[in-house]
Amino acid sequence: MPEKAKLRAVLFDLDDTLYSTSSFAALARHRAVEAMVEAGLEVSVEEARAELEEVVHEFSSNYSHHYEKLLLRFPGRLRAGVHWAVVVAAGVVAYHDTKSSELKPFPDAGRAIKGLKAMNLLLGVVSDGITVKQAEKLVRLGLSDAFSPDAIFISEDMGVSKPNPKLFKMASKRIGVEPKEVLYVGDNPQNDIDPAHEAGMWTCLRRGSGKYASHTGRHSPDIETRDLGSLPDVVRDLFDVGGAQ
Repeated sequence: MPEKAKLRAVLFDLDDTLYSTSSFAALARHRAVEAMVEAGLEVSVEEARAELEEVVHEFSSNYSHHYEKLLLRFPGRLRAGVHWAVVVAAGVVAYHDTKSSELKPFPDAGRAIKGLKAMNLLLGVVSDGITVKQAEKLVRLGLSDAFSPDAIFISEDMGVSKPNPKLFKMASKRIGVEPKEVLYVGDNPQNDIDPAHEAGMWTCLRRGSGKYASHTGRHSPDIETRDLGSLPDVVRDLFDVGGAQ
């Protein structure tokens, strides 16, 4: 039988890989505009929701003043006697309350992490975004202790973002593991699978119902699954598993 490739580390994408970013964002934004309408924005929830989607698309999801921009698109539409900042704050509070109640990891992600940790593999994260904002997600998801603190890589803190393969090469170098000994798990064929493959890593595509569910990339993933809970068994079958410690 051919010799199995050595595997020492597994790195994960975060959004729509370990939890449903798409469904959470949709719910949180809906609750935010509901709260803003109740607080004094005199438009329908549907109208405000559609306009907020445009704001997010135009200014990016990491922009910090979505609700202020939303109000600017509805001049003169505040209820008399209401301060605009109170309406904005109502949206912010509703969004963050949704984080507290609804931000949960996929059940199969928890099973995958538990099984892989039992193999003495080094586990980490490579994610795009603002460092503290992404770290907040790990804390709220209850996953902050699931990964080695030296193996959490956020694009803002790295100076490189997806889909640049340099981000993956830098992550591999910093954990002291050759790219060919790393498996990267993500949901986006173009931003996760392609650059990780080009960096020399093994790749696993998590197929789900997120916004990249129907996308394809330049490179086929080495593993494709809809159930991350099965990943430990697949890894055990395909690789010579040895911890990075």
